[in-house]
Amino acid sequence: MTIVRFSTDTVPQAGRREAIEQVYGGHVPAQLDFSRDTPIAVDMSVRQLADIQFASITTSPVVARHAADDDGLIYLGIATYGAGSVEDSGNPMQPGHINVLRRDRPRTCTVTAQSVMVSLAVPQALLAPRVKDLDQLMGQGMASSPASRLLEGYATALIREDRAISGSEATMLAGHVLDLACLALGATRDAMQMARGGLRAARLKAIKADIAANLGEPALSPGWLARRHAISESYIRALFYDAGTSLTDHVLEARLDYVRGLLGDVRFDHRTIAALALEAGFGDISWFNQVFRRRFSMAPSEMRRQGRQG
Repeated sequence: MTIVRFSTDTVPQAGRREAIEQVYGGHVPAQLDFSRDTPIAVDMSVRQLADIQFASITTSPVVARHAADDDGLIYLGIATYGAGSVEDSGNPMQPGHINVLRRDRPRTCTVTAQSVMVSLAVPQALLAPRVKDLDQLMGQGMASSPASRLLEGYATALIREDRAISGSEATMLAGHVLDLACLALGATRDAMQMARGGLRAARLKAIKADIAANLGEPALSPGWLARRHAISESYIRALFYDAGTSLTDHVLEARLDYVRGLLGDVRFDHRTIAALALEAGFGDISWFNQVFRRRFSMAPSEMRRQGRQG
């Protein structure tokens, strides 16, 4: 399935509710009643990977009424930001919490403030054998946990990726998400053993995202990352080793790619190459020039000049 991306910014205010219901209905059918006190504003992305469908939703206050339809799916809603509740439980949709729903009877979800959430539609047949007491979780809000945060981050990253994902890779990534969902909901003993692959993949993706966001951080190191992710330095090194690289090589590659991107952007023409290298975390400009030339077969100044000529 191609990624569906929708924003009400492209739709006149008068036709927004109908347009949103059509896109939202591709994930889970519902009647949407938006607050009259604020303009309707929704950004939504939907992606299907194998048997699991992902949705990322940013919305203004809304009441979503879901009709009864036992479609065989379990919906996991993870609030990233905002406020709301699920009708039958009264559980608040607190950031990081997972609300577990099944459409076996009518349900109403209320969003009372601008909110951001991730929603996963997972076949019950895949979850039920691997989660303890799944039926007792229906309509419940589970508190934030390391597994739920990894699930949220991993699912969000997959939704944001614009590249096409299909075939065996889609099946593998969906399996990782299923692993994390089972851990977040309470995996059986056997399922906990099965979930190791998804757990490692999600941790590696989270660490890579953290590195990308902090390339210029002077403290960026195995110890710094280990403390932030509450795992050992040796575990981090093992994650990169299993991926066919090392933490040191990955950080170097990420920094070089970052500088290359800046050199190709005319908005940074007023800045020196040394300043861009320092921003990316290179403390030794001579060494930066050396590794840049080795990686891209040209000096940074040549790449900037070549980009301008192109």
